[in-house]
Amino acid sequence: MVVKKRILFDSTILINGTLNTSARSGVYFVCYNILKELIKRNEFEVTLYCDKSKSYLVIDTINSDEILKNVPFIKYSKLDNIIIDWESKKYKNKINKGNKIIRVGIKTILNLLKLFLKVKNKLNLNKEQEEIFKNFDVFLSPVFAIPDEIKNINHIKKYTILYDVIPILFPENYTDMQNKNSWFLKLINSINEDDFYFSISNYTKQDFIKHVKNINPNHITPIPLSTGLEYKRVESKDEIEKVKQKYCIPTNKKYLFSLCTLEPRKNLIFAIKNFIEFIKRNNIDDFVYVLGGGHWEHFIEKVNEAIEDLDKFKDKIIKIGYVEDNDMSALYSGAEMFTFPSIYEGFGMPILEAMYCGCPVITSNVTSMPEVIGDCGIQINPENDEELIKAFEKMYFDNEFRDKCIEKGLKRAKEFSWEKCVDVITKEILKNE
Repeated sequence: MVVKKRILFDSTILINGTLNTSARSGVYFVCYNILKELIKRNEFEVTLYCDKSKSYLVIDTINSDEILKNVPFIKYSKLDNIIIDWESKKYKNKINKGNKIIRVGIKTILNLLKLFLKVKNKLNLNKEQEEIFKNFDVFLSPVFAIPDEIKNINHIKKYTILYDVIPILFPENYTDMQNKNSWFLKLINSINEDDFYFSISNYTKQDFIKHVKNINPNHITPIPLSTGLEYKRVESKDEIEKVKQKYCIPTNKKYLFSLCTLEPRKNLIFAIKNFIEFIKRNNIDDFVYVLGGGHWEHFIEKVNEAIEDLDKFKDKIIKIGYVEDNDMSALYSGAEMFTFPSIYEGFGMPILEAMYCGCPVITSNVTSMPEVIGDCGIQINPENDEELIKAFEKMYFDNEFRDKCIEKGLKRAKEFSWEKCVDVITKEILKNE
């Protein structure tokens, strides 16, 4: 009889699954898909953990998911459960704009309960907590630092997934880094030589070795990610035309597709500026730049400042905003090319999404992106205007080259799967038992 390893999986980030915003991307999808794959494995018995202050939200999210609703959730102490119940009352009162007196009353009761729990723990009277965690072998966090209540339990092996060191490299874009309660600072400060880590690329592994002194290089294992949603090549011209109409993309125009947040490292001004130069230089009128993502209103001012004659080409830049899940494959499939000239990525999931849909990719030749694209598209220096313009010309005019990129991309995309990702995780956990 095989004895299963008992894994406690931190499901806190699953709260983001209820949001149709940028929060429901990247890290959320990694967590969700790894969890779905882990619960299939015969080697493991998975139980869900959550930050207690957010557990009422996570439980609601999990109960609404057909796959996860049957996965057991950690059993907290009686006092913890009372606090969780009152947190839920506080949340519901707030979203329903309940009576202010009731709100103050709930907050007062909640604070008293938390104070009592804190005193109880300090006096080491909380023996229930020891009982809660004694039967687990592994704690796996898909993003956050190992919780205080877990980190000093010696018999539990701790694993954390590492994504990137972007807040360290680009602090000007992360004001939260000045906050001692920043989740990223907590993560960095928690890293140690004894715990184990999974990095989302080889580049990410090297970055953490370089920037985080306390990490043990021998305890970091790269894992291959896959796509957040299930992407596929859409062959139906009718389906693609319907999606183009839905997002107000001219049906008589070809389009370049781009999907990203509007933070500076995504290098969007560089991409737009050189797209305009490309169509000017080649006298092209049947090609538009389709950009998916949010907060365009604030970003357009920066684009106007950077590109002098943008007004003449505004009809060539189409901002479609948030894209619904069911439309993603068709948007990728209908595009002539996908561009992703980012300055820095821990992995670069959109590159893989495009390849799954048979959309040829132009991306950067820096950080982790070459690990994803291989030789299936064009890699450019994300600071070299001429390289990007030449890449646009190659993809637009050379149909034979585009077809080869599509063929190679479809084949390479199959090398990335959540099954392969969890194969690596499984092997590493069993090796370290």
